[in-house]
Amino acid sequence: MDGALVSADRATVGLADPAIQAGIGAFETLAVRDSQVLDWEAHVDRLERSARCLGVTLRDRTALAEGGAVVAAEVAGGLGWLKIVALRGGPTAIFAGAIDPSAIGESASAVLLRWRRSPSDPLAQFKTLNYAPFALGLEEARRRGADEGLWLNTRGHVAEGCSSSVFVVWRKTIFTAAVRDGILPGVTRAVVFEAARALGIVIHEGKLRLKRLETAHEAFLSSSVRGVRPLVRFEGRPVGRGLPGPITRAIVDRVAALRKVGTASGETAERAVAPLQGERE
Repeated sequence: MDGALVSADRATVGLADPAIQAGIGAFETLAVRDSQVLDWEAHVDRLERSARCLGVTLRDRTALAEGGAVVAAEVAGGLGWLKIVALRGGPTAIFAGAIDPSAIGESASAVLLRWRRSPSDPLAQFKTLNYAPFALGLEEARRRGADEGLWLNTRGHVAEGCSSSVFVVWRKTIFTAAVRDGILPGVTRAVVFEAARALGIVIHEGKLRLKRLETAHEAFLSSSVRGVRPLVRFEGRPVGRGLPGPITRAIVDRVAALRKVGTASGETAERAVAPLQGERE
């Protein structure tokens, strides 16, 4: 917290902090692989944009990078997640934890949530602590036996998942919602765009109609910690053949090769992430 290592029971925030009173704070969650973070620069860029929107003062990038490297090095097994939380009235905290390798890149199922996201929401394009709708959406999806809940926006188009960006493959084209439809501009989402360009696959960024998902040949989700995940079931029915398709598999491989490892302390490098048992990214 603000440059000092403290135990979890001492990492406290006062009740008067705007984060407690109104959820005013910015955060980023990054993947940790081989005890290093992925896509550090892109995440800190987005954290700075969120902080400006919320009037949050961040520590400088060098201090964040030093803290991130120290915390990531302590993740058990070197595989997990790292979170940066910046509060308007308090400190900047960096903490992390391990994950099960089998959770990375595993095939997923999804259901449609009954609520809708507004493209005019002032927080739609930012990663903030005002996160209750997404937590409730995930709880609802899991009550219904699915891994992810998908949102329509108020225009009736598929927007995003609670913890992921959504991509639909129809024939040989990838379709995904545009940022103007009220979605978070995902860091791994941007890598998917780069991967598709490298593979010569067309991505259509615009209105993602529900019918397109319901008749998809393939679909996949992207997020920072779990990477690219094939979406094989939607609303209890198979997506396409109900298996990861060839375009999804190609995107998985290319995204892995494009993700950047390390913090901004001169150690950032672009390389393939060594696959783990059960890892698909």
